[in-house]
Amino acid sequence: MKPDSTHIKRILVVSNTHWDREFRWSFEKTRRRLLTMMDTTLDILQNDDDYPSFTMDGHCVMIDDYLEMRPERREQVERFIQQGRLIIGPWFTLAEEFSIGQEALVRNFLFGQKTIRKYGGKPGTVAYTPSSWGQTGQLPQILADFGLTHMMFYRGISHHESDAEWIWEGSDGTQMLASRFALYARYNWYYQVHRPVMTGRVFTKDYVWGEREESPMRPADGMAGEDIAFSLLNPALEYHPERVKQAVEDMVEREGAHFTTDLFLAMHGHDISVAHPLESRILADAKKQLAGKYEIKHTNLEEFWSEFEKCMDREKLPVLRGERRSYLKQGMWTFLFPGTISARTYLKQQDFSATNRLVNYAEPLASLAHALGMEYPARYMARGWRFLISNHTHDANGGCAPDPVCKDMEYGYRKAQDIGDIVSEDSMAHIVKNLTGNGVAKDAMQLVVFNPQPFERNVIIHADLEIPNSLSAKSVTLESDNDKDVERQPISMAKGGSFVDSIWDVPTILDSTRMKFYAKLNQIPALGYRAYNIKPQALELRNQKGLVNGPNTMSNDEISVDVLSDGTVNIYQKDRIGHYGLNYLQDQGEVGNAWKHVTPSRDRVYNSIGSQGQLYIMEDGPLSATIAVDYTFAVPMDYADGDSRSETMVDLPVHVEYTLQKGCNILRVKLTVDNRAKDHVLRACFPTTITTDVTIADSHFDILERPITIPDSTGWVEPACGTHPLRTFVDISDGSDGLAILPAGLFEYEAFEDVNTTLALTLIRACRIKLAVSEEKQAELPDPGVQCPGVQTFEYGILAHEGDWKSAKLLNQATALYTPVRAMQTGRGQGDLPGEFSMFTSEGPCVITAIKGAEDVDGLIIRLYNPSLQEEISTLRFNMPIKHAHICRMDESTVMSFTPDGLTISAPVQSKKIVTLKVEVK
Repeated sequence: MKPDSTHIKRILVVSNTHWDREFRWSFEKTRRRLLTMMDTTLDILQNDDDYPSFTMDGHCVMIDDYLEMRPERREQVERFIQQGRLIIGPWFTLAEEFSIGQEALVRNFLFGQKTIRKYGGKPGTVAYTPSSWGQTGQLPQILADFGLTHMMFYRGISHHESDAEWIWEGSDGTQMLASRFALYARYNWYYQVHRPVMTGRVFTKDYVWGEREESPMRPADGMAGEDIAFSLLNPALEYHPERVKQAVEDMVEREGAHFTTDLFLAMHGHDISVAHPLESRILADAKKQLAGKYEIKHTNLEEFWSEFEKCMDREKLPVLRGERRSYLKQGMWTFLFPGTISARTYLKQQDFSATNRLVNYAEPLASLAHALGMEYPARYMARGWRFLISNHTHDANGGCAPDPVCKDMEYGYRKAQDIGDIVSEDSMAHIVKNLTGNGVAKDAMQLVVFNPQPFERNVIIHADLEIPNSLSAKSVTLESDNDKDVERQPISMAKGGSFVDSIWDVPTILDSTRMKFYAKLNQIPALGYRAYNIKPQALELRNQKGLVNGPNTMSNDEISVDVLSDGTVNIYQKDRIGHYGLNYLQDQGEVGNAWKHVTPSRDRVYNSIGSQGQLYIMEDGPLSATIAVDYTFAVPMDYADGDSRSETMVDLPVHVEYTLQKGCNILRVKLTVDNRAKDHVLRACFPTTITTDVTIADSHFDILERPITIPDSTGWVEPACGTHPLRTFVDISDGSDGLAILPAGLFEYEAFEDVNTTLALTLIRACRIKLAVSEEKQAELPDPGVQCPGVQTFEYGILAHEGDWKSAKLLNQATALYTPVRAMQTGRGQGDLPGEFSMFTSEGPCVITAIKGAEDVDGLIIRLYNPSLQEEISTLRFNMPIKHAHICRMDESTVMSFTPDGLTISAPVQSKKIVTLKVEVK
């Protein structure tokens, strides 16, 4: 940092707003304020030629929101966007990055670019990101693929790490210029110049009734809820030009030392702020009063970076690499706030499910069906993605908003999930309908099994069939040329009866028996399908010897399991080490909020070890077995006074199921708890007994190694803690043995520095709504949703493995665990498609993250990345001719075209590199 501010010669002022689409108020109530903000801003841009531009917070969904209600102003909006006076994007919505999937980041920028171009604009180069509590490490590579060369954010970086300007290097080595702003981040001109000259205040926020000629209004009838604020119907327009010079000089003196050149970036905006009609006058007065000392210009972020690059000394800028999740050692206001990844975990699970249905089912199955003659459902997919990423406004998807906002999000997630299912089932229906009927009896029944993943799989499916009673079947077999002897395990058989829907007739009814059973299917084709003939059998299917081999034990060829009456489990690898007492619950107090976990000063921590539960065998067979435990876990009811937890205890009923399948080394866990307590953190804990200093977890397009030791943060502005984010797995390994947890939509973990190197997975962080819209006042709301009350269900896998994460294939294991194959029962097909087909197979350690239709032309987009620390060969083997192939950016623009070698695309992929391919098949 510079010794003082004397080097500052130029001040560039950027007018902006931070527009939370939904936070303090619901979307509709926020949009009502958006109308006022946009109306005012557009009028200023229209009438004040000296007002150059207004930056719309780095995202652009609010333009759609505005024009839906003000369509008559579209021409004006488009004109200002095209002129560069109304600056939108590059994001579509400003997401909390660690609560969403990796492909959701890419699609967010795709939607952002489309929206900018829809209104006639040109995407810029600045990724202004006034959101997200920390920044994911592959973001520089993603940004570069969208033509973005400058990044600006302030959470996840401490002032001791760099001055305002620095270089951010992504995990793959991609570099870009970055800014963390100065001491007061994106508010500095707003607080230090605008407020003093308008109100006589800098940071204080007291309102004096009757001080000005204005009319405060507040609902006062008990019908408006608890968070009721006054609105000024005619806010006073005061201005004191005599204060301008001192205010600007004070600002520069406070913050100038942070900037590395003579340029001072002055951000004029605040949360839900509006363009001000006197801004041009204030700037004109500032220029006049400070002429000869500072050159002051009202401009935008693009010009700031253009000017900065002319005078910077790149060699002197520090280079910070990878994930940015630093706690604030030095600085103000710009805390990391890591608690959002565990706030409202039920929303995170819904996001995980919706993303999974769009990315891992709908898109690859639609791509498969498109290659076999179906029109790609581009509009449906765009609609599904819009519902999903519209939920990704940071305070909302971070779990920080009031209940009405979160209830709206649940609606959006349900829509996205439904569309994912619709596209998946339509795609499967196209293939089923067009299967060949040659050699198939008219009354034949088939089970067509679909694998949406680009690798061959052996699976155990839960088959659910309706068998016509006219066949007098007691059971059925499944037969295919390439899988002749399918093992089965009965689940249930009961009187059925199913509607048969037809567009030409009323729903008719099939008189049938509903048969459910497990079936072990072998070598299901990669990104493909296989049709099995369903053969009625006269003999009832009976269970053979099961996987349960004792009152509380199960085993297969991979592992053995002991389930204990306190709900914990022991896992033994064959001829290797055992892991004991896994999956106990730990509960501690919580007096923080959705942004941060704060323990009571006199906390009491409980665990479920030694609980006396009821243990029972739920299911046993040669393919799948489940042992369950029911127990109660007593915890304090809430926090009593903020310093300690209540002396009143409440029982949390817990039901945990452990499922072991034949040939699988993952123990599946389904844990349900009735959360009757408040103000607490509930975690599932796994003593690994493995000696290591680091954890390994997946992030967006990356695998990260993080230290277990928490840094000594004595004297820091923000205390450090040991929690970290994950996407689909976290692993503790010494290189020889490892224990991994593979959760579905639970994104926070911690490794304790205890003798067992215990791994903890956060299930619930029940806290209170304390809206910190101002540092001087928190509004605590009675909204119960953030406490996650009632029955909550969590699913995760426990995998004891040999070697490290790579040899254990944890990425593919996690994907396969939460993307089971899908199946359709059908009659004889009416087309010429073969009974078995694979579109392509992926070989090598690179991981495919997307298989989708191209955005603008007919083609298949395949995105993959190399998680390894060394270069790897990625090979895609197609089973249909390839017309053209292209290497693209993530915005799907072509970098280079090439001719594949026959049916194979093979190429080296550098360490941590994300590669996007566009393939056109014949």
